[in-house]
Amino acid sequence: MTTHHFWDDRYETVLAGMLPRLAERRPLTADCGLRTAGLDSMAVVELLVQLEEAYQVAIPDEELGPEAFETVGSLWAVVARQLDPATPH
Repeated sequence: MTTHHFWDDRYETVLAGMLPRLAERRPLTADCGLRTAGLDSMAVVELLVQLEEAYQVAIPDEELGPEAFETVGSLWAVVARQLDPATPH
């Protein structure tokens, strides 16, 4: 399991607030599975709203395929691309 991450505390706070099972695994690693932490289709919408509000970004629909919600790291990659549009897709 990797211990490197590039996100800030705000990201972990949003995830832990939505997915209490992740809070037990802090510090989070990029390969923590979101579905095994309790993310379901209803929680996806709320999580996106919270991330967009926390980072003042709008995440385009084309970024929101199932692979975006696989792990903590894959979702952060989506958020990071909105923060730095020069980041490759």
